[in-house]
Amino acid sequence: MSSLRARIGYLGIADFDYLSARLLLLHGFVSTGLPKAAEAFEKLIKLFLILEAKITRNEELTTRNLKEYGHDLITLFGALKTKVPATFPPEWDEYLKLLQESYDRRYPEHWRQVQIEVSVHELDSAYTYLRNNVIQNFPPEEADRARHFGTFIYDAYTPQLREVVERLGGKPPDQVLRQSNQSFESLDIEPSRL
Repeated sequence: MSSLRARIGYLGIADFDYLSARLLLLHGFVSTGLPKAAEAFEKLIKLFLILEAKITRNEELTTRNLKEYGHDLITLFGALKTKVPATFPPEWDEYLKLLQESYDRRYPEHWRQVQIEVSVHELDSAYTYLRNNVIQNFPPEEADRARHFGTFIYDAYTPQLREVVERLGGKPPDQVLRQSNQSFESLDIEPSRL
């Protein structure tokens, strides 16, 4: 897979994992929404590492390189903090720990009684912050495409598909993205694409 395709692919899939997490959390499905949020952040952080390797060392990270991190958000976030001179809010360590624990406890053999308070606004704020920083580091020739929320996946939402989704009682991605999203106006995306 080419580097461009990998970068745009990770971004599009991360965006839709995020939308899935939002939709689940907005409807009270915490046990499935938080693991999906973990997957969105995992992809964004891996994308950040891909871009960092390209920018600082002109190195193309492969899928194999990224698999070494597994699905461990804490390790990924640690790698990100050591490689990228960005300042992350201190509460992110706890938030990513919550997401990692939720991801690790997806199956009954890992369940135990737990009480979790979840804010979709915390998800929106963190995702917006990280996504905005990620797309600032895309090469100029890819920057416009990176500003298209959902990249190649969103391209499938033709007027006909949107009509089918709405007829079935669902909401198209742009409506899910905007619904109760206090961070929407801060999201660095091309609004005409939505």
